Amino acid sequence: MITSAHLFEESRVANIAVPGGLGVHECRIIWRRHDETCDAALLEASSDLIHGASDYSVEAIRWGKISGISALNGCEAIGYPQISLSEKGEPDTEQIVGTVKPGSSIFRGRYVLDNTHSVPAPRNAVQSPWQGMSGAALFFDEYLIGIISGDPTQWGNSRVEAIPVATLLDDADFCDAVQRSAGSRPRMLEVERQRSQSDDIADDSPLFPWQPVSETDPIAFGIHRVPSSPDFPDIVEYLPRSIDSHLDAILQSLEETGGMLLLTGDSASGKSRALYESMRRNLANWEVCNPDPDIDITNLPTSARRERKAVWLDDLHSYLHATGLTPALLDSLTNSNFIILATLRTEFYDHYAGEKGSLRDAGPRIPSSPGRVIRAAHHVALERIWDEHEREFAARSSDPRVSDALNSDRAYGLAEYLAAGPQVLRAWKSASRVNGNPRGAALVAAAVDLARTGVGTSIPSSSIERLHERYLANAGGPALRPEELDEAWQWAGEIILGVTSPLIPSTHGTWKPFDYLVSNSARESHPRDIPDEIWNEVLQIVDDSRRILVSNVAKFAGKLDTAKSALLPLAEADVLDGLVNLGAVLAFEKDYAGARNFFSRASTLGDTTATHNLGSLAYIQGDLEQARAWYTSAIENGEKQSIAALGLVHEKLGDQEGAIAIWRRGTEAGDPTSAFHYSEWLGSKWQSDEAKQALKVAADGDVPFAALSYAGLLLKKHDHVTANSYLTKAYETAQKQGYLGDTVGCLIAGVTAYAMGDMTAGREWWNVAEERGADIEWLVYEAEPLSPGLSHLAINRDIFERLGEEQVRLIMQLVWAGDCLDCGYPLRDGVPALYIDDNYNWGAAKLFHFGLCRFPRWNDSALQTFSKDVGISWKSLALGIPIEQELVPALLVNPSIEAAHLVLEDNAWFATSECGPRSASSKHLGLTPLWQGVPLEAPDNHVAAFVADGEIAVQALVNAWSAPADDRVVSLVRQYGGLLLITSSAFAPRGDPDEEEVQMVLQSWDTMARWVTLHPSAGT
Repeated sequence: MITSAHLFEESRVANIAVPGGLGVHECRIIWRRHDETCDAALLEASSDLIHGASDYSVEAIRWGKISGISALNGCEAIGYPQISLSEKGEPDTEQIVGTVKPGSSIFRGRYVLDNTHSVPAPRNAVQSPWQGMSGAALFFDEYLIGIISGDPTQWGNSRVEAIPVATLLDDADFCDAVQRSAGSRPRMLEVERQRSQSDDIADDSPLFPWQPVSETDPIAFGIHRVPSSPDFPDIVEYLPRSIDSHLDAILQSLEETGGMLLLTGDSASGKSRALYESMRRNLANWEVCNPDPDIDITNLPTSARRERKAVWLDDLHSYLHATGLTPALLDSLTNSNFIILATLRTEFYDHYAGEKGSLRDAGPRIPSSPGRVIRAAHHVALERIWDEHEREFAARSSDPRVSDALNSDRAYGLAEYLAAGPQVLRAWKSASRVNGNPRGAALVAAAVDLARTGVGTSIPSSSIERLHERYLANAGGPALRPEELDEAWQWAGEIILGVTSPLIPSTHGTWKPFDYLVSNSARESHPRDIPDEIWNEVLQIVDDSRRILVSNVAKFAGKLDTAKSALLPLAEADVLDGLVNLGAVLAFEKDYAGARNFFSRASTLGDTTATHNLGSLAYIQGDLEQARAWYTSAIENGEKQSIAALGLVHEKLGDQEGAIAIWRRGTEAGDPTSAFHYSEWLGSKWQSDEAKQALKVAADGDVPFAALSYAGLLLKKHDHVTANSYLTKAYETAQKQGYLGDTVGCLIAGVTAYAMGDMTAGREWWNVAEERGADIEWLVYEAEPLSPGLSHLAINRDIFERLGEEQVRLIMQLVWAGDCLDCGYPLRDGVPALYIDDNYNWGAAKLFHFGLCRFPRWNDSALQTFSKDVGISWKSLALGIPIEQELVPALLVNPSIEAAHLVLEDNAWFATSECGPRSASSKHLGLTPLWQGVPLEAPDNHVAAFVADGEIAVQALVNAWSAPADDRVVSLVRQYGGLLLITSSAFAPRGDPDEEEVQMVLQSWDTMARWVTLHPSAGT
């Protein structure tokens, strides 16, 4: 039986019973560990607890470890909490079902189970309602993944925490206890799961004159109809969402300033409805315009003669063209105090929002106009899967359609069911069969892939017909006995549940695929999977207003020729967005001469983004004076993003004072990249408070490197909860940028994955970065099988060149994954960074959280690193060592878990342990290699031993080591008048070694020893 250790603080035995079992039995505790990272105990019963116990085997237990930080739905635990006590106080079971969030409480080494129950009220002000759940097994499917350990009160009893079973299996003593008791050793398995995604979406908007918000029709604003039901309207009553208060707060602030609110999410997630209802609540006295996406809205600011105007842009991607919502129009609307309300499907948001600069280098940043519009908005994302609070409120509805949706498959969101999304999706997916409608399904598939390119929502039937044969052939072709074309069109247009059809007829013989089908396909496959025939057709039918979006999707799909071809007509017509975006694609291909031609033309026509990009091209090619001129011109014309880049140019030119002044100015203007550079400079000058504020500006501005650094800063402040959120933000932002082709995004996604212990994802992201031309300065080494010490270590090329592979691998054997020497939190399964302080003829090799606290570096400056307040970790053991048939008392110490020593001899660096051979400490302490013999005489008086009941200790210069000791060892120390001090890096920090392991430690090459005389003041 596995349970919580804190239940047995004093006792070594316990009485255990299993409901329906064989009654109460006495159990003895055969393993127990209760510390910062573990709260678990292993009990062995005196006899069987249940009937047929022999039918079960420990070997059948699937001990599961969760990789990555993606949430894991459907986890469950059964226990006996206070909330389940009967009126008579009799215990009963409670089954908690919820989502494990591995990205929460990483630094405390816990899983967080966010339960899907309504939050229970505590029985009194002292006890948690979940008290009694401790020790319950946490399962995901067939995997045992954790042991419930507590209820974090700051979450209002909505969550419980669990100790990962990986923590148990990392403890050799636990595995030994299981093997002794059950006859087999537990084996860790990686949990197999499907990663879920959640995004959002929007709908089309017809041309709309200015009208009072209070008089608007929700259907005209993109709100989905729902299945018909007697005595109920086509639109269900609004079911509140968790983001409502957030939306309301943003709108209330925008009433004073103007600006843009962007809500993103999957199709039919409820995005348009949530934004519409917030508009109705907060802007009831305003007027709103709902323009057609294909008209020129350039003069929209002059069309309103009164104040308090809002603009509704459903499916924002349809408006991101030269006569739509440009950066200049957004600025004009904002300056006139307009509020722009926009929705956007997540897949399109991802195509635009990830255009970022490089890690520390603000110069080579080549943005496009649509991306600037997206990043200027107040962005809120809506989850497609409804949370328990939302479902609980929806359950109060008397509408039978809501009740049906609540009882449906939880893999889909409530709003999706109300909009008939899953129902239409099933109809489409099940049609490709004999006696089905395989040709109709092929028509839908062709239309869906065409829509995914961004070509538009009104697709010519002729294009769909030309392309559908390919999809029909892939599904089975003639073997499916496909129906005639007329019948196929009829099926594709049939309305399902009175709501919508797979293909929706539009004007002039065009068709629109139901947007839910488009979003579903985007979740399940990458744009690179769209066939070439689709792209060829798109270039024939794309409207000028859609060319920029098609180009962005094509670039995302790796179709660079298509991306350029889509933009060329716009560039030839001197359309600014066409010129800028085509230049950006050419720059992405490293065709700098071609990019410069298009940027120059756009800059001449007044586009400040193009002016900035000319500065970036000059910077990339090393012409810093030209870069300074272009950036200065861009800033003078209002281009804020050029501020950070100009500062970097001044720094490169040797004008550090000028660079700092520019970055300070950019920070005050709210520019994230400027803030990041400014914070780095402030940090180097020890102006910590101002540096922290500047770093936060950068972290909040979607700079993943800054978010990663800020997470490390929060760890130093012991705010691990907020640190986790910024770590997650860094990873998600870097991934998004990486998916959009940004090399630095791939690089930082790899760093963050390695830091969280996801080796596979780390390697994959770095491989992609290298394929895109990145010269990665860091290396991650993996230890040889069964090697002691670290399993992985991150270094840089400078460390490798100075040490070589042999010494790097030796360091990996000398140190262990203890605590980060910067923030003090455990390193755990993450890849640590090696940081070396060079002291001229010797060095200190230390471990830190990779990326969060330090990057690998050989530091040969005068400024040395500081360790965490509690110092370097050490481990000790009191024991008796047989020497020539005598038992000699000894204190075995690993004096430095997270640090090793380097020695410079004949211009070559050699690694040793902190007190190992050739180390400075071994000389100062008078230590000699144990393999040379056991020293039984004290060489000097710098070191002294102490003894007390139950403990022995050694004072060695500035170090003091102690260990619990039984009466036998204490007596031997007093008898001999001293003890043998033994130091070794081979002494592992986890678990106490058995006799065989002690012998292996004593035989290690770096095991050192000396005799230590009992101090005169010690008791005898």
